[in-house]
Amino acid sequence: MTWLKRIGIVIGVLFVLLAAILAYALYFVNSASFKTELQKVALEKADIHLRIDGDIQWSFFPWLGIELDDIGVAMGDDPEILQFDRAEFGLAILPLLKQSIQVDQVRLVNLKANLSVDKSGRGNWQRSFEPASKNTNKTTPSVANSQTSNAYQATSSGAKKSVIPDIKLDKLQIDNAQVVYRDAKTNQKIDATFNVNLSDVQWNKAWPMVMDAVIKQSDLNGKNALTISSKLTAKLTVFPEREVFSLANMSLSTELQGDALPASPLKANVDIKQVDMDIPQENLFMDGMSLSTLGVNLNAKVKMYQVLSDPQYTASVSVEEFNPRDVLKQLHITIPDMADNSVLSKASGDVKIEGSTDKVVIQPMSLMLDDTNLQANLVAELSPLRWDANITGENLDIDRYLPPPADPKDSKSSAKTVAATPSNSDVTSSGSNDAATADLVPLDLVRSLNGHLGFEFKNLTVKKLQLNSVNLDATMGNGVVHISPAAVSLYKGKSTVDATYDARTNTPKLDVSSRVQGIQIQPLLKDFMDLDKLSGTTSLTGELSAKGNQVDALMSSLNGDFLAEITNGTLNGMNLTKTVCQGIAAIRNESLSGNNFSANTPFESMNFPIHIVNGNVSTPGLVMTSAGVSVTGDGDVSLVNKSLDYQVNVAIAGSELDHACRVNKTLTDLAFPVVCKGKFSDDPAGLCRPDIKGFGHIFADLAKAELKEKAKAKADEAQDKLKEKLKDKLKSLF
Repeated sequence: MTWLKRIGIVIGVLFVLLAAILAYALYFVNSASFKTELQKVALEKADIHLRIDGDIQWSFFPWLGIELDDIGVAMGDDPEILQFDRAEFGLAILPLLKQSIQVDQVRLVNLKANLSVDKSGRGNWQRSFEPASKNTNKTTPSVANSQTSNAYQATSSGAKKSVIPDIKLDKLQIDNAQVVYRDAKTNQKIDATFNVNLSDVQWNKAWPMVMDAVIKQSDLNGKNALTISSKLTAKLTVFPEREVFSLANMSLSTELQGDALPASPLKANVDIKQVDMDIPQENLFMDGMSLSTLGVNLNAKVKMYQVLSDPQYTASVSVEEFNPRDVLKQLHITIPDMADNSVLSKASGDVKIEGSTDKVVIQPMSLMLDDTNLQANLVAELSPLRWDANITGENLDIDRYLPPPADPKDSKSSAKTVAATPSNSDVTSSGSNDAATADLVPLDLVRSLNGHLGFEFKNLTVKKLQLNSVNLDATMGNGVVHISPAAVSLYKGKSTVDATYDARTNTPKLDVSSRVQGIQIQPLLKDFMDLDKLSGTTSLTGELSAKGNQVDALMSSLNGDFLAEITNGTLNGMNLTKTVCQGIAAIRNESLSGNNFSANTPFESMNFPIHIVNGNVSTPGLVMTSAGVSVTGDGDVSLVNKSLDYQVNVAIAGSELDHACRVNKTLTDLAFPVVCKGKFSDDPAGLCRPDIKGFGHIFADLAKAELKEKAKAKADEAQDKLKEKLKDKLKSLF
């Protein structure tokens, strides 16, 4: 037992010696001289002016503790960049013998930092020192970067690792820290006030973390201020050996305020179940992320690889159904008047994104807006920008989102006001001219396009046109958009179009080649132009070209040739038989009741070429066949003036419906002229009328022909009688 006694004596002596040392430090070390020595070392070694106006208090066992009051730090001749009212630190002595660091509390109170960057980009915390020797080798940036990038590789390859001491921190507290950052180079100022509270800090174990901050950003004069108030709670885990840290059950609430915001304050909450950061691998994973703001809830999962060296990422984002109108209202954004005030009432979406700094892949993306469903896939190369996009969808009525149509009553009232007030007339005319001469297409945008677009849509409504399906394949590059083909199924038929839009000059050019088969023209014209003058099944082939970027320019430069055919059709609102009968009755000075005639002219077929020159449409060689009616026609239709000046020649077999329209066999061989002249907006019933003068010429010519025929008949009869007499005389001679 002798060795036990000796060990006990040694331990006792050590404790007595340690107690003596501590007692000496407590009673004989002058804190004032310690402050002086500390300030001297800071100035000589780091050019740091250390101000310690308060007392220094310490303890030595069982905790090595220090408390400092009223501290300031300045670098060189600059003003102080760091101040704090109080700093407390306590470190356990005995755990150090086991390479374990146990701290009861680290506390900083009223920390103030003033950081600034001058116009050259130099920060007031940066110092430059002369090298100890002129021959000292300097590490080039490339070598330094190589050493930094290889640090983790050396560690992972089995190089010697420094032993990481075990750390236990009962509490880390930063109270009322204030940081002011001024950057003269970017004219930016940031004021930040924050509090940090960590407790029960240990390696490889989760510890609670609470932080709140108020950050104000503005220019150096305090203008254009934007303030962010936030609070963060989470459980933080650090794995020092693997150089990995994790945040669990992270919750961040923010409030954004600023005069430049559409609405202030803007509040948002972010919750993330798990955040993992692997520093050597440069990987960052976020799982169970949710964002809630303005009544919109977003859920996401994010994975990022090689964040610092070569960023690559994948993300899945889902937006729950929300009301866009409510969001816009909260942002104080005025929604323009729309034809349907119930639109923009619900929306949702899902998207998966992956990519890098050079490429983005969105596949797939699903969006829902009101009754419309969209599916999209996008591959985009960012440098230079080029994309390949494919979009499919169904059930979209664009007219619901356009301004409501003008009220006819308002139009009439406006017309009266305009007629009564010349100045208003001038304003209205000026407005119409401005609209007609405004640019239709942003040419710079077209010239910047570079990619491919595939588009497939079902049940699409545009300007009242009911499109059953639309399929489009377009390529864009170098200011040229080429569509081949655009196939549209509508009104029981199909239209196929190949088009090229060349925007390389300031006078863009449009070339179109189209083929139409089996389209019902009446509902198309009714929906698109509110025009109900023609019905039937339409076929059309031809080419079209135009130049310009304004409505007037396009219409006046419109050129093309088409061949059209309409079968089983009707001229609505006009009866050509009645119109011809009116002309016949007028020539006879008789009246036509017209009550027995139908309002329309049905026909079996109508064939005509369409020749367009500078916006004027002519149809030479028009032929229409119908029971009892044969029609040919020619004339001009002006798209620029929205008017027509057309003449048709109608041959009829007469009508038993009215005695005034009785015709003989001779009249059935004649073609009576009917003139159709006026604006597109005119009443179709009064648009076409008989050419009375032409009728008169026809009957006059007919009368002359009849007289000539009678005279010829009488001459022939007299000649025949003379021949008979001659024959009789000749017979008497024999």
